[in-house]
Amino acid sequence: MQAAYVEFRLESSTMNTREFYASRQGTHKYLTKEAVACAITYSEALQRSKKDEWAPLVSEFDLDCTPAMPVDVRTLKTVYKAGDDPNAGLLRYGQQELLLPGSVFRFAAWGDLPLLWEGQIFLIGKKRAAARVTRCVLADVEPDTTTLAEQVMPIQVPPLTVTQYGAFVPLVLTARYAIVQVPLQPGRPRLVVNGWAVPLGV
Repeated sequence: MQAAYVEFRLESSTMNTREFYASRQGTHKYLTKEAVACAITYSEALQRSKKDEWAPLVSEFDLDCTPAMPVDVRTLKTVYKAGDDPNAGLLRYGQQELLLPGSVFRFAAWGDLPLLWEGQIFLIGKKRAAARVTRCVLADVEPDTTTLAEQVMPIQVPPLTVTQYGAFVPLVLTARYAIVQVPLQPGRPRLVVNGWAVPLGV
């Protein structure tokens, strides 16, 4: 099975919405694995067939990945005070928190991977920010229950299944997903790419 370790740097601002109420829109510092999978598999076609618009949507990817974990991330809160100006856009009054350009993230992906390379540009996050791949290590790996690694990637799981891991450190908890740090334990499947282990399943 092919796996990849990827580091990327934001070239523009984006976010992974944490809350959006009472004129306040915050961001998590982790980008979900759905955001990562969409970013690395998305391609824009200049010309489309009308038949494609009616094709059934594929709900699953032929790959899996970790969420993008922050390595060196900066955020900024922007305050809007536009009042009733009709040309001010959607967010006229309130506070918005953004992940800033220059922020660095890392993730691991495995399975039927798309082409990945250093210097590649993809779009990620709620704001579809441009991100540039700064490091990409590809490897053929086989999951096992014994390979050791000094560093372990966080994983994303449904919130109701997180207690099945026994030991974990919660990093992001929402009603839809939980991003947690799970230690390697004997008998738990994992794969290792570029010295980073990814715990698999329960």
